[in-house]
Amino acid sequence: MSFRRRAGTGLFAVLMAFAVTPTLVTPAEAAVHDCRVSGDRAVCAYVTGIDAGSWLNMRTGPGYGYADMPYGRLNNGAEVGLKCWSTGDGAADNPHSRYWMYIDTGVRAGWVNDWYLDTGDPAVWQQRIPHC
Repeated sequence: MSFRRRAGTGLFAVLMAFAVTPTLVTPAEAAVHDCRVSGDRAVCAYVTGIDAGSWLNMRTGPGYGYADMPYGRLNNGAEVGLKCWSTGDGAADNPHSRYWMYIDTGVRAGWVNDWYLDTGDPAVWQQRIPHC
């Protein structure tokens, strides 16, 4: 009887470990979400993929040839409102990622490459976010 109890307890522990282990969401599975920016309803995403000790610069237009926004630095986990999208230069880490989002932080607005946001599949977010 004690053997069965231990076996059952072990199985329970394994199942609980899987239940509380956070799952990683790949970019294809991530999705935009509803939030509020400056009190207004918005479609939002989180900044992701930025190296520790670094930041994502907001730009004045959809490409790296545009100037950095003053005070427009974003860290991993920053939630941003997605106003609209356009195409431009490929991301520094993925030259094939040419979608750029016009974002609103509640303090400033500017452009970032979608590669650094957890928006997910363009076929999904393009249904919710207008083209600029």
